[in-house]
Amino acid sequence: MMSSFLGEFLRNPAVVGSMVPSSRELTEKVMAPINFANARCIVEYGPGTGVFTDILVQRRKAETAIVLIEVNRRFSQMLKERYSGQPNVYIIHGSADKTSEYLKKLGLDTVDYVVCGLPFSSLPRRLGWRIMQQTQQALLPDGKLILFQYSLQNKRLFERFFRLLDDTYVLLNIPPAHVLVYTPETTVSADATAAEVAQKNPAKVPA
Repeated sequence: MMSSFLGEFLRNPAVVGSMVPSSRELTEKVMAPINFANARCIVEYGPGTGVFTDILVQRRKAETAIVLIEVNRRFSQMLKERYSGQPNVYIIHGSADKTSEYLKKLGLDTVDYVVCGLPFSSLPRRLGWRIMQQTQQALLPDGKLILFQYSLQNKRLFERFFRLLDDTYVLLNIPPAHVLVYTPETTVSADATAAEVAQKNPAKVPA
């Protein structure tokens, strides 16, 4: 697993984000906000080699749907081989900015939790914006977006769409990471936010 992760990082660091898989300490902090007893659908963006996915699959109820969206073809194939025998685990080779499309095809209307470790500081701004829009639309009003990030560079982007519930800094990881827990912001819609930004500065709004 380690060699696969390192190899993909060297091929495409903007997509993979880190040279090594996440630590146990970081994994537990990411899992902590999830109520596995009640979760009906959990989506993971960028599962990579499946460090978080293994825990999600182990702790979920059998009827809970796990949707893995992985843009890296080699990781996607690896995940398909690993979880081929698991019921209600869906591996999609694609981009998180098309989440609604994927969920519709699977017959899944809403999502309880989104786990995301995508390196937003390396992604094009427009792509990051679209991913946040898609996530806000997919999550239930009391759902949670659980992000782990190596910097807080994109916190303003996240908080255009979500309300921050918790921010934990995990030192025992390479590199250290922030675990950010958000819930959908119900007072301002994504479309309204985009319109407001467009009026102030059209260049900042994604097409």
